[in-house]
Amino acid sequence: MTATSHSIVAAPAAELPAWRIRWAARENDRRRCAYDAEIAAWRRHHDHLVRLRIEAAGFLGCTQPRAGLPVELDGHEVVYRVLPVADLVEVAARHGAGLPAPGPTVATDDVAGRALPRGVRAVETGMAVVTNHRVAFASPRGRRHEWRYADLAGPAHHPEVQLTLLYATDGRRLAGLRVPAVATVNFRFYLTLAFAVATGGRAAVVGQLEALLAAHRRARPVPPRPVRPDQAPPAGLRAEGRAVLAAAVVAVAFVALTAAGTVAPDRAGPPYGADERPHGAPAAVPPPTMALVIPPPSRAGDPVRDAIPAPATEPYPPREPLAGLRVDVAPVPLVRWAACPSGSFDGSAPAGSG
Repeated sequence: MTATSHSIVAAPAAELPAWRIRWAARENDRRRCAYDAEIAAWRRHHDHLVRLRIEAAGFLGCTQPRAGLPVELDGHEVVYRVLPVADLVEVAARHGAGLPAPGPTVATDDVAGRALPRGVRAVETGMAVVTNHRVAFASPRGRRHEWRYADLAGPAHHPEVQLTLLYATDGRRLAGLRVPAVATVNFRFYLTLAFAVATGGRAAVVGQLEALLAAHRRARPVPPRPVRPDQAPPAGLRAEGRAVLAAAVVAVAFVALTAAGTVAPDRAGPPYGADERPHGAPAAVPPPTMALVIPPPSRAGDPVRDAIPAPATEPYPPREPLAGLRVDVAPVPLVRWAACPSGSFDGSAPAGSG
Protein backbone atom coordinates (compact mmCIF):
# COMPACT_ATOMS: atom_id res chain seq x y z
CA MET A 1 0.00 0.00 0.00
CA THR A 2 1.34 3.40 -0.91
CA ALA A 3 1.22 6.05 1.80
CA THR A 4 -0.75 9.16 1.02
CA SER A 5 0.96 12.49 1.66
CA HIS A 6 -0.90 14.87 3.92
CA SER A 7 0.76 17.99 2.47
CA ILE A 8 -1.51 20.64 1.06
CA VAL A 9 -1.41 20.74 -2.72
CA ALA A 10 -2.45 23.94 -4.47
CA ALA A 11 -5.46 23.55 -6.69
CA PRO A 12 -4.88 23.91 -10.43
CA ALA A 13 -5.79 27.27 -11.93
CA ALA A 14 -8.65 25.67 -13.87
CA GLU A 15 -10.34 24.61 -10.59
CA LEU A 16 -9.97 27.98 -8.83
CA PRO A 17 -12.72 30.59 -8.90
CA ALA A 18 -12.26 33.36 -11.44
CA TRP A 19 -12.30 36.09 -8.76
CA ARG A 20 -9.22 34.54 -7.09
CA ILE A 21 -7.32 34.53 -10.38
CA ARG A 22 -8.25 38.18 -10.98
CA TRP A 23 -7.13 39.09 -7.47
CA ALA A 24 -3.73 37.47 -7.98
CA ALA A 25 -3.22 39.30 -11.29
CA ARG A 26 -4.12 42.68 -9.78
CA GLU A 27 -1.95 42.13 -6.68
CA ASN A 28 1.07 41.08 -8.76
CA ASP A 29 0.67 44.16 -10.99
CA ARG A 30 0.46 46.42 -7.92
CA ARG A 31 3.59 44.90 -6.37
CA ARG A 32 5.47 45.11 -9.66
CA CYS A 33 4.62 48.80 -10.13
CA ALA A 34 5.65 49.62 -6.56
CA TYR A 35 8.96 47.80 -7.03
CA ASP A 36 9.64 49.59 -10.35
CA ALA A 37 9.17 52.96 -8.64
CA GLU A 38 11.43 52.01 -5.73
CA ILE A 39 14.23 50.65 -7.92
CA ALA A 40 14.10 53.72 -10.19
CA ALA A 41 14.52 56.06 -7.20
CA TRP A 42 17.29 53.83 -5.82
CA ARG A 43 19.21 53.94 -9.10
CA ARG A 44 18.94 57.72 -9.35
CA HIS A 45 20.40 58.18 -5.90
CA HIS A 46 23.07 55.55 -6.58
CA ASP A 47 24.22 57.35 -9.72
CA HIS A 48 24.26 60.63 -7.81
CA LEU A 49 26.49 59.20 -5.09
CA VAL A 50 28.84 57.72 -7.68
CA ARG A 51 29.20 61.09 -9.37
CA LEU A 52 29.86 62.83 -6.05
CA ARG A 53 32.53 60.31 -5.13
CA ILE A 54 34.30 60.86 -8.47
CA GLU A 55 34.13 64.63 -7.98
CA ALA A 56 35.42 64.39 -4.42
CA ALA A 57 38.41 62.33 -5.48
CA GLY A 58 39.54 64.39 -8.48
CA PHE A 59 37.74 67.72 -8.86
CA LEU A 60 40.20 70.64 -8.97
CA GLY A 61 37.87 73.53 -9.82
CA CYS A 62 37.12 75.48 -13.00
CA THR A 63 39.09 78.37 -14.42
CA GLN A 64 35.96 79.78 -16.07
CA PRO A 65 33.95 81.90 -15.70
CA ARG A 66 36.07 84.74 -14.39
CA ALA A 67 33.85 87.62 -15.52
CA GLY A 68 30.46 88.53 -14.09
CA LEU A 69 31.25 87.16 -10.64
CA PRO A 70 30.57 89.06 -7.40
CA VAL A 71 34.34 89.35 -6.77
CA GLU A 72 37.49 89.46 -8.85
CA LEU A 73 39.38 86.19 -8.64
CA ASP A 74 43.02 85.94 -7.77
CA GLY A 75 45.52 84.46 -10.18
CA HIS A 76 45.47 80.96 -8.60
CA GLU A 77 41.79 81.02 -7.65
CA VAL A 78 39.38 78.60 -9.38
CA VAL A 79 35.59 78.31 -9.24
CA TYR A 80 33.79 75.42 -7.54
CA ARG A 81 30.23 76.67 -7.76
CA VAL A 82 28.31 79.76 -8.91
CA LEU A 83 24.90 80.65 -7.46
CA PRO A 84 23.05 83.24 -9.57
CA VAL A 85 20.49 83.70 -6.77
CA ALA A 86 21.15 83.39 -3.04
CA ASP A 87 20.00 85.08 0.17
CA LEU A 88 22.43 86.47 2.69
CA VAL A 89 21.20 85.64 6.21
CA GLU A 90 22.33 86.74 9.63
CA VAL A 91 21.82 85.24 13.07
CA ALA A 92 21.11 87.29 16.18
CA ALA A 93 23.48 86.38 19.01
CA ARG A 94 20.68 85.86 21.53
CA HIS A 95 18.93 83.31 19.29
CA GLY A 96 21.89 81.15 18.25
CA ALA A 97 20.82 78.01 20.14
CA GLY A 98 19.51 75.03 18.17
CA LEU A 99 21.41 75.77 14.97
CA PRO A 100 23.63 73.15 13.27
CA ALA A 101 27.26 72.87 14.33
CA PRO A 102 30.11 73.33 11.82
CA GLY A 103 31.97 70.37 10.38
CA PRO A 104 33.06 68.79 7.08
CA THR A 105 29.95 66.61 6.83
CA VAL A 106 28.74 65.64 3.35
CA ALA A 107 25.00 66.27 2.90
CA THR A 108 23.44 64.37 0.00
CA ASP A 109 19.72 64.56 0.79
CA ASP A 110 17.25 67.06 -0.64
CA VAL A 111 15.88 69.72 1.71
CA ALA A 112 12.43 71.22 1.09
CA GLY A 113 12.08 73.70 3.97
CA ARG A 114 12.59 77.37 3.20
CA ALA A 115 11.27 79.12 6.33
CA LEU A 116 14.21 80.36 8.38
CA PRO A 117 14.60 79.28 12.02
CA ARG A 118 13.84 81.67 14.84
CA GLY A 119 16.48 84.34 15.18
CA VAL A 120 17.69 84.03 11.58
CA ARG A 121 16.72 86.70 9.05
CA ALA A 122 17.39 87.29 5.37
CA VAL A 123 19.02 90.68 4.78
CA GLU A 124 19.85 90.72 1.06
CA THR A 125 19.36 88.78 -2.17
CA GLY A 126 22.18 88.59 -4.65
CA MET A 127 24.80 86.35 -6.26
CA ALA A 128 27.31 84.01 -4.60
CA VAL A 129 30.38 82.12 -5.73
CA VAL A 130 32.35 79.26 -4.12
CA THR A 131 36.04 79.11 -4.95
CA ASN A 132 39.02 77.16 -3.63
CA HIS A 133 39.88 80.07 -1.29
CA ARG A 134 36.60 81.64 -0.15
CA VAL A 135 32.85 82.12 -0.40
CA ALA A 136 31.79 85.55 -1.66
CA PHE A 137 28.38 87.25 -1.89
CA ALA A 138 27.32 90.52 -3.54
CA SER A 139 23.89 92.11 -3.99
CA PRO A 140 22.72 94.52 -6.70
CA ARG A 141 22.58 97.27 -4.07
CA GLY A 142 26.28 96.91 -3.36
CA ARG A 143 26.25 94.85 -0.17
CA ARG A 144 29.15 92.39 0.01
CA HIS A 145 30.11 89.58 2.34
CA GLU A 146 33.10 87.26 2.20
CA TRP A 147 34.22 84.18 4.13
CA ARG A 148 37.80 82.93 3.67
CA TYR A 149 38.39 79.30 4.56
CA ALA A 150 41.42 80.18 6.65
CA ASP A 151 39.09 82.15 8.96
CA LEU A 152 36.28 79.56 9.12
CA ALA A 153 35.54 76.80 11.61
CA GLY A 154 33.57 75.11 8.85
CA PRO A 155 30.20 75.11 7.10
CA ALA A 156 27.05 74.02 8.93
CA HIS A 157 24.19 72.67 6.80
CA HIS A 158 20.73 72.82 8.34
CA PRO A 159 19.04 69.39 8.05
CA GLU A 160 15.52 70.76 7.42
CA VAL A 161 15.99 74.20 5.84
CA GLN A 162 17.86 75.29 2.70
CA LEU A 163 20.28 77.14 4.95
CA THR A 164 24.06 76.89 5.33
CA LEU A 165 25.79 78.83 8.09
CA LEU A 166 29.48 79.76 7.92
CA TYR A 167 31.09 79.96 11.37
CA ALA A 168 33.90 82.50 11.36
CA THR A 169 36.69 82.35 13.93
CA ASP A 170 37.29 86.13 14.04
CA GLY A 171 34.29 86.82 16.30
CA ARG A 172 32.01 88.51 13.77
CA ARG A 173 28.26 87.90 13.66
CA LEU A 174 27.22 84.45 12.46
CA ALA A 175 25.93 84.57 8.87
CA GLY A 176 25.38 82.28 5.92
CA LEU A 177 23.48 81.66 2.72
CA ARG A 178 20.03 80.37 1.81
CA VAL A 179 19.93 78.89 -1.69
CA PRO A 180 17.11 77.64 -3.94
CA ALA A 181 15.92 74.07 -3.46
CA VAL A 182 17.19 72.88 -6.86
CA ALA A 183 20.74 73.98 -6.01
CA THR A 184 20.91 72.93 -2.35
CA VAL A 185 22.57 69.51 -2.70
CA ASN A 186 25.24 70.58 -5.20
CA PHE A 187 26.00 73.81 -3.36
CA ARG A 188 26.47 72.00 -0.06
CA PHE A 189 28.68 69.33 -1.63
CA TYR A 190 31.01 71.71 -3.49
CA LEU A 191 31.25 74.06 -0.49
CA THR A 192 32.17 71.15 1.79
CA LEU A 193 34.65 69.86 -0.77
CA ALA A 194 36.26 73.27 -1.28
CA PHE A 195 36.66 73.77 2.48
CA ALA A 196 38.03 70.23 2.89
CA VAL A 197 40.56 70.66 0.08
CA ALA A 198 41.70 74.01 1.50
CA THR A 199 42.18 72.49 4.96
CA GLY A 200 43.65 69.15 3.86
CA GLY A 201 40.56 67.04 4.40
CA ARG A 202 39.76 65.75 0.91
CA ALA A 203 40.38 62.12 1.94
CA ALA A 204 37.78 62.44 4.71
CA VAL A 205 35.16 63.59 2.23
CA VAL A 206 35.96 60.70 -0.11
CA GLY A 207 35.68 58.26 2.79
CA GLN A 208 32.26 59.61 3.76
CA LEU A 209 30.95 59.18 0.23
CA GLU A 210 32.30 55.65 -0.04
CA ALA A 211 30.53 54.75 3.20
CA LEU A 212 27.28 56.32 1.97
CA LEU A 213 27.56 54.45 -1.31
CA ALA A 214 28.19 51.10 0.40
CA ALA A 215 25.19 51.59 2.71
CA HIS A 216 23.03 52.55 -0.24
CA ARG A 217 24.01 49.42 -2.17
CA ARG A 218 23.08 47.26 0.80
CA ALA A 219 19.64 48.89 0.82
CA ARG A 220 18.79 47.95 -2.77
CA PRO A 221 15.08 47.08 -3.07
CA VAL A 222 14.28 43.38 -3.39
CA PRO A 223 11.86 42.21 -6.10
CA PRO A 224 8.54 41.13 -4.61
CA ARG A 225 7.52 37.49 -4.57
CA PRO A 226 4.55 36.78 -6.84
CA VAL A 227 1.32 35.72 -5.19
CA ARG A 228 -0.83 32.77 -6.22
CA PRO A 229 -4.61 32.72 -6.65
CA ASP A 230 -4.99 30.37 -3.68
CA GLN A 231 -3.40 33.06 -1.46
CA ALA A 232 -6.35 35.40 -1.89
CA PRO A 233 -7.64 36.60 1.49
CA PRO A 234 -10.73 34.72 2.65
CA ALA A 235 -13.98 36.62 2.46
CA GLY A 236 -17.60 35.76 3.01
CA LEU A 237 -18.59 37.62 -0.12
CA ARG A 238 -16.74 38.40 -3.29
CA ALA A 239 -15.83 41.97 -4.03
CA GLU A 240 -18.51 42.15 -6.70
CA GLY A 241 -21.14 40.91 -4.25
CA ARG A 242 -20.08 43.41 -1.61
CA ALA A 243 -20.33 46.24 -4.12
CA VAL A 244 -23.85 45.22 -5.14
CA LEU A 245 -24.88 44.92 -1.49
CA ALA A 246 -23.52 48.37 -0.68
CA ALA A 247 -25.35 49.87 -3.68
CA ALA A 248 -28.59 48.23 -2.58
CA VAL A 249 -28.28 49.57 0.97
CA VAL A 250 -27.61 53.08 -0.36
CA ALA A 251 -30.63 52.85 -2.65
CA VAL A 252 -32.91 51.76 0.20
CA ALA A 253 -31.64 54.55 2.44
CA PHE A 254 -32.12 57.13 -0.31
CA VAL A 255 -35.70 56.04 -0.96
CA ALA A 256 -36.49 56.10 2.75
CA LEU A 257 -35.02 59.59 3.21
CA THR A 258 -36.86 60.85 0.13
CA ALA A 259 -40.13 59.53 1.48
CA ALA A 260 -39.52 61.13 4.87
CA GLY A 261 -38.68 64.47 3.29
CA THR A 262 -41.86 64.61 1.17
CA VAL A 263 -44.29 64.26 4.09
CA ALA A 264 -45.68 67.73 4.83
CA PRO A 265 -48.97 69.05 6.26
CA ASP A 266 -51.63 70.33 3.89
CA ARG A 267 -51.88 73.70 5.56
CA ALA A 268 -50.12 75.73 8.17
CA GLY A 269 -51.66 76.28 11.56
CA PRO A 270 -52.03 74.65 14.93
CA PRO A 271 -52.54 70.87 14.86
CA TYR A 272 -55.68 71.10 16.93
CA GLY A 273 -57.35 74.14 15.39
CA ALA A 274 -61.13 74.50 15.26
CA ASP A 275 -63.11 73.02 12.40
CA GLU A 276 -63.74 75.83 9.91
CA ARG A 277 -66.30 73.90 7.82
CA PRO A 278 -69.84 75.29 7.76
CA HIS A 279 -72.28 73.42 9.90
CA GLY A 280 -73.51 70.35 8.09
CA ALA A 281 -70.94 70.47 5.28
CA PRO A 282 -69.32 67.13 4.39
CA ALA A 283 -65.72 66.55 5.40
CA ALA A 284 -63.08 67.06 2.75
CA VAL A 285 -61.74 63.88 1.25
CA PRO A 286 -57.97 63.66 1.70
CA PRO A 287 -55.86 63.08 -1.41
CA PRO A 288 -55.03 59.48 -2.19
CA THR A 289 -51.66 58.13 -1.15
CA MET A 290 -49.21 56.32 -3.38
CA ALA A 291 -47.50 53.14 -2.22
CA LEU A 292 -44.44 51.90 -4.07
CA VAL A 293 -43.61 48.31 -3.14
CA ILE A 294 -40.37 46.81 -4.49
CA PRO A 295 -40.82 43.05 -4.57
CA PRO A 296 -37.90 40.64 -4.72
CA PRO A 297 -37.00 39.10 -8.07
CA SER A 298 -38.96 36.04 -8.94
CA ARG A 299 -37.04 32.84 -9.40
CA ALA A 300 -38.31 29.34 -9.37
CA GLY A 301 -37.57 27.42 -6.19
CA ASP A 302 -36.58 30.50 -4.15
CA PRO A 303 -37.57 29.70 -0.52
CA VAL A 304 -37.67 33.35 0.51
CA ARG A 305 -39.78 34.24 -2.51
CA ASP A 306 -42.15 31.37 -1.82
CA ALA A 307 -42.46 32.47 1.80
CA ILE A 308 -43.77 35.91 0.81
CA PRO A 309 -47.60 35.80 0.87
CA ALA A 310 -49.45 36.48 -2.33
CA PRO A 311 -51.37 39.78 -2.68
CA ALA A 312 -54.72 39.65 -0.97
CA THR A 313 -57.77 39.51 -3.21
CA GLU A 314 -59.71 41.74 -0.84
CA PRO A 315 -58.74 45.40 -0.42
CA TYR A 316 -56.65 46.28 2.58
CA PRO A 317 -58.49 47.63 5.61
CA PRO A 318 -58.76 51.40 5.61
CA ARG A 319 -55.95 53.26 7.28
CA GLU A 320 -55.63 56.81 8.48
CA PRO A 321 -54.66 58.83 5.39
CA LEU A 322 -51.48 60.89 5.46
CA ALA A 323 -51.01 63.87 3.22
CA GLY A 324 -48.16 63.79 0.73
CA LEU A 325 -46.33 60.89 -0.88
CA ARG A 326 -45.54 57.73 1.05
CA VAL A 327 -43.14 55.07 -0.18
CA ASP A 328 -43.37 51.61 1.34
CA VAL A 329 -40.24 49.56 0.68
CA ALA A 330 -39.59 45.90 1.36
CA PRO A 331 -35.84 46.13 2.12
CA VAL A 332 -35.12 42.61 3.31
CA PRO A 333 -35.95 40.79 0.04
CA LEU A 334 -34.05 43.46 -1.91
CA VAL A 335 -30.91 43.08 0.22
CA ARG A 336 -31.17 39.30 0.12
CA TRP A 337 -31.39 39.37 -3.66
CA ALA A 338 -28.40 41.74 -3.97
CA ALA A 339 -26.18 39.83 -1.55
CA CYS A 340 -27.06 36.34 -2.71
CA PRO A 341 -27.50 36.26 -6.48
CA SER A 342 -27.82 32.49 -6.29
CA GLY A 343 -28.46 30.00 -3.52
CA SER A 344 -30.37 30.39 -0.28
CA PHE A 345 -30.02 33.25 2.16
CA ASP A 346 -28.43 31.27 4.98
CA GLY A 347 -25.29 33.39 5.56
CA SER A 348 -23.02 31.18 3.44
CA ALA A 349 -20.72 32.44 0.69
CA PRO A 350 -22.23 32.85 -2.76
CA ALA A 351 -21.91 30.12 -5.25
CA GLY A 352 -18.59 30.14 -7.03
CA SER A 353 -16.55 31.67 -4.14
CA GLY A 354 -13.41 29.88 -3.11
